[in-house]
This record gives sequence, C-alpha cells and structure tokens, in this order.
Amino acid sequence: MTALAEIQGHTFFLPALGPDSIVLDLGASCGEFALEMQAMTCCDCYCAEASPSAFQVLEQHKTIETVLVAITGVDGPASVYVGGCEGDKYWVKTQAGVVDNKSAQEVPGLTLKSFMAKCGIETADLIKVDIEGAELNMFEACSDELLSRVGQFSVEFHDFIDPSMLPRVQAIIQRLERLGFEAIVMTRNAHGDVLLLNRALLGIGAWDLFYMRSVEKYRRGLKRMFSRGLRKVL
Repeated sequence: MTALAEIQGHTFFLPALGPDSIVLDLGASCGEFALEMQAMTCCDCYCAEASPSAFQVLEQHKTIETVLVAITGVDGPASVYVGGCEGDKYWVKTQAGVVDNKSAQEVPGLTLKSFMAKCGIETADLIKVDIEGAELNMFEACSDELLSRVGQFSVEFHDFIDPSMLPRVQAIIQRLERLGFEAIVMTRNAHGDVLLLNRALLGIGAWDLFYMRSVEKYRRGLKRMFSRGLRKVL
C-alpha cells in the first residue's frame, strides 16, 4: 500500500491524515494544496499567504481558514516582493521589517508559534512549508517543544536557488532528527521536497521507513523524471 502522497510537489505521509487532522499550509498561494488536501482527507486547513494579490483569490475559498500574513522569524511588519506570476499562482519574497522600497508591500509578519496562536491551535498533523527562503528563519525561531508537537513537515527549502543556504538547511534537518524526526529528501538535487516525520507521534516502524526511503522515494523520482521528459517532448 502506498504510504506517501504528493500535492503540488509536496510529499506527505497520507495514513496519518484524516477528518480529525489539522493541516497548516504556509505559503498557500491561491489554495491549490489546501483544497486538494481537504478533498483527499476532509481535514481542517489553515492557510497563510503573504502576497496580497494571491490572498484575494485564496480568501474566496470558504472551506479553509485564511490569513494574510508572512511567516517569519519575528513578529512584526514584513515587506513582500511579488516575484512573478503564472495564471493565478504568485511567487513572493518576504523580508522582516519595513523596507523603503516602492516595489514592496507591507503585510503582518508572524512566527509559526504566533500564527498557530492566532488560529487557536496548539499542534498540527502536517505543516506544508513553501515560503521562499523564509523557512530558515521560521524553523530557527521555533522552540524544540513546538516542533515536537507537529506530526510531519513537508518543506520546500530554497537552497536549489541559493546554495549558500545549504549549511542552515542541513542544520535545521539535523536538529529535527535529534528531536526524533525522520528526514526523507525526495529531490535528487538540493532540498526542494523534504518530508520530516515525527516517528514517535506517527508510530512509524523501521520497515515502513525503509519502504518509503527506497521503493516509494525512487518510484516517485522516476515518475517526476518521466513527467519532465514528457513535457519537453510535448
């Protein structure tokens, strides 16, 4: 039985999710991940999006909770730079603090702890993280206690764009491993799709981990390579 599933390039451990689950979508864009996740599991989704343009689309979805906010390492105003768009999808970069730049838009900035408090939740079964490099500050600002309450993280680290991030990415993964998480790096180069499983909370056995790290990981890798090759041909 397949244990891993993927939505929008983010891999997660499907058996741990269901109608009673809480999922946080950080960097929700226009809500594609959250809506597909909700359709698949009937879970409760809380979405954070920093781009005001994307948020106008996101907030129209009434089955998910939405907050216009940048997830950062500190609480306070954040400057948002919209990097580009394709259809309804927007890519943004955030920077904590007010920046004197006409291309920036100021939005509220919250740590993960503060965002969860704003949503009225103390834990999450899955946190999907795609916040354009701000994930480094987000993780570094989290306490061990908060991280240990989360069932799994599906993270797009951005060292594939900026290789200088690699030491901090590795340090974050090593820290989570010390806290009892198992890391499965789904991407062949860099850390564009990393699944971090809280083994104690999820009750995952050694054989399940071996199967996910070998059979499922490489099956998905081959599928991605085939899909990219097909797109080039077409």
